[in-house]
Amino acid sequence: MVEVAESEIILRTPNLDVTLLVDVEQLAAVEVRAAPGWGKAPPHVHARHGEALYVFEGELALQLEDRVHGIGPESWAFVPPGLVHAVEVTGDAPARFLALHAPGSGYGDYVRGDVAGFDQRPAADVVSADPGLTVVRRAGGAEGDTITDRPGRRATVLVETDEITISEFDYGAGERGAQRHVHHKHADAFLVVDGEFTFHFRDGSRALPAGTLLVMPPNVVHGFDNDSGASARCFNFHLPSFGFADYMRGKNSDFDQFDPPEDGADSGSAIVTRLG
Repeated sequence: MVEVAESEIILRTPNLDVTLLVDVEQLAAVEVRAAPGWGKAPPHVHARHGEALYVFEGELALQLEDRVHGIGPESWAFVPPGLVHAVEVTGDAPARFLALHAPGSGYGDYVRGDVAGFDQRPAADVVSADPGLTVVRRAGGAEGDTITDRPGRRATVLVETDEITISEFDYGAGERGAQRHVHHKHADAFLVVDGEFTFHFRDGSRALPAGTLLVMPPNVVHGFDNDSGASARCFNFHLPSFGFADYMRGKNSDFDQFDPPEDGADSGSAIVTRLG
């Protein structure tokens, strides 16, 4: 089954828009549009989950204890658990970006106003993890670990941590992806950024265009291809990772991936939402 979820507008002001896209156990994601200077807040830390940022437009500064990472368009940053950090919109232009929390850890309720239940603490309460564990990578094939690179198909691992694996798939017209399968212990998600991918579920298929976020919780049957007549590009997330990057490298035969159940049953629904 596929559940089309309405994104939830949390805040809409001239200087800041926050939209909650998905809020499940494995992942909470918001889309943020913010004016320059937004984010000047005290540094904080997440004890039990990681945070990933993807910039569509503008510039962010990721402030750590001993350094600042500039994050520009088409770039990912990952902050692991236990690392003190803060984020600010820099430059003269507004920024548009995604913030992913993996696992969700109550982030959906946090942006709705339930501050007490979220996994976030002031920097003064902890000894920070190593800032060198931060990952900052540009998409597009120039950075990261490119697993496959041939005409019509490129697959690159951009972030590889226990909490999340972020991969970029760039497929030519008609390129085959993955046959229907299921994960029992982790979630699989896709953000389509260019073109259109066709996703295959237990009860049929659905073409999803750029600007779509698709999340498959555990035990939801899915697969995907580029059935269109043009190239298409997406980011793929495994949450937690379960060694997905090594699986793509051919090194993880015990990866949490299986054929669809013979009884034809799904447990739950795929979640589809659109970015603004």
